[in-house]
Amino acid sequence: MNITLGVLGEKTIVQRVQEIAEQFPSIDVLPFVLSESCNAAVRAEGAMMCDALLFTDYSAYSEALKQKRQQIMLYIAYDEYSILSSILRIGQLSKKKCISIDYPEDIKHIDFKDDIAMTEYDFISASYTKQSYFNVQMLIDFHKDLFLQKKIDLILTSRRDVYNRLFQEALPVHYIPIPDKRIYQALEKVVQTLEVQKHSTGLVVTGILFLKESLPIHMHHQIHTEVRKYVSTFCQKYEAILLPNKDNHYFIIGTSKLIKVIKENYRDFPFIEEVEKLAGCSIGLAFGLGLNPLSSQKNAFMALEACRSDRHSLSYLVNECQEIIGPIGQRKHIDTNKLFHELVHQARLNNELSYLFIQFIVERNNEPFSSNDIAMFYQVSKRSAERTVKKLLSGEIIKISGKESPYSKGRPRKLFSLNQ
Repeated sequence: MNITLGVLGEKTIVQRVQEIAEQFPSIDVLPFVLSESCNAAVRAEGAMMCDALLFTDYSAYSEALKQKRQQIMLYIAYDEYSILSSILRIGQLSKKKCISIDYPEDIKHIDFKDDIAMTEYDFISASYTKQSYFNVQMLIDFHKDLFLQKKIDLILTSRRDVYNRLFQEALPVHYIPIPDKRIYQALEKVVQTLEVQKHSTGLVVTGILFLKESLPIHMHHQIHTEVRKYVSTFCQKYEAILLPNKDNHYFIIGTSKLIKVIKENYRDFPFIEEVEKLAGCSIGLAFGLGLNPLSSQKNAFMALEACRSDRHSLSYLVNECQEIIGPIGQRKHIDTNKLFHELVHQARLNNELSYLFIQFIVERNNEPFSSNDIAMFYQVSKRSAERTVKKLLSGEIIKISGKESPYSKGRPRKLFSLNQ
């Protein structure tokens, strides 16, 4: 699994994340350097193509959260070791050995209090909850008052926004650095989160197969037996369930394997031809995609209406966004010579990529596609596929035609089609 990870934070720590991420072959880091936490939401908007966003500071993370984005967003959290090591290292700069410090509430005071008690330092601490996180002024006043009262001569903060404000006032403030261990653990969490998302949920497909003509009574049983046998074998091959009923209809319920074979046969679907031969009449084959059996069935009935629009054999698919795709199994005309010329001269693709894209479009029968579909077809990284998509968009070869609904928490994929 290839992961495009947007990392947002100050330049130095973003570079550290990039270096540590080299230990994760599946992660491709895109750096987004923040000058101030207030532009985090804007920078996050520029990271739309990323699978997940990792923030190096909670203040930047909280700003981005306000946008209610569907992307997976994580931040690098502190631990007791971070706090303790900073006190011991930076505390040496304190002449009075008196320090004020703030830290997240989930880091328990008792976890490092005993270790500090064994040193020569005195410190006054304040913790904050995520709920009260936006009360920046409260923490600024806490540190500032202690310094003005000469109770401390050094300030340690775990918040970038507090650090920036106190630094502007020329107070002796230091930002608690994040250790490499926490960066590594955050990257592990990114991989684990996306792995769980990938395998925990998926689309369900419901298919409705029906014969468009009434069968002679003396042939009814024989023909339906042959059709049922063939469809049953097809379902077993693609791990689907067959549910026949009394109205010349067959219900098929499947998941990823069945969806894959449908998408691979947009241009030519042998299954339709074989059932048509066995039945001796025109058939309809409707597919509906959904996040659960109920929504996929609802979309299948929408596709069923499209299949009834003509007396000839037809197959349509209604996806999870209720967009009608089809007719499936009927070849659409694509002017490949014209397309090749546009790919080379407008999108600036080389000959090899141009031929591959034409093959991709022809095999998909010019149905909508995502950058992920291109990555799988070309056998390249998602980032490489996204670069190709950008060239195709800038060359006006393709256009945005919709979005796939996210299968779980995450960003919906954009769908593209030829700009004809």
